[in-house]
Amino acid sequence: MQASYTAYYNAWRTIAWSNPHLSYTGDGHIDNGFCQDCKRCCAPQIGDPPYPMPLLASQCAAGAADALYMMDKETAVLDERGCKALGENGCTLERALRPKSCGLFPIVLMEGWLFLYTLCPASLLVPFMTWFGLAQSVAQWLAALSADDLARLSLAIPDDAINRFTPFHLRIF
Repeated sequence: MQASYTAYYNAWRTIAWSNPHLSYTGDGHIDNGFCQDCKRCCAPQIGDPPYPMPLLASQCAAGAADALYMMDKETAVLDERGCKALGENGCTLERALRPKSCGLFPIVLMEGWLFLYTLCPASLLVPFMTWFGLAQSVAQWLAALSADDLARLSLAIPDDAINRFTPFHLRIF
């Protein structure tokens, strides 16, 4: 595992990113300058289980489901097809329609707690304390949502979470 992690890290480290922008916008989205170059999480997810991305009721009503692959009428999904809204320069959806899972990634809400998806290249290359500061801002935004929205957005913790996620130890609910 260590050798493959080191190779993965070094491969991403050598990509010529010129200090990509990284900030929290205040509306449930992180501006992540790594995403435009990477697009790894939006690409077809070969060999991985489908990744559910619950939509808020307002997003369903606004027609987000028409622009995404759907698991059910309220949950978008990333699977072997990748993301339907992925364009050459990244996401083609307006921000209000993007699943919150996408907007906050690599910060993930699972069972009421915030985690960092550690296999994201941005997670590897940006110091954890920078992500922790962003997670604190995300926690404040999430805390203002209704209990129904929070329950909807919170994913189940997968069995292999220890291999893919680092806890922030920030409890939302």
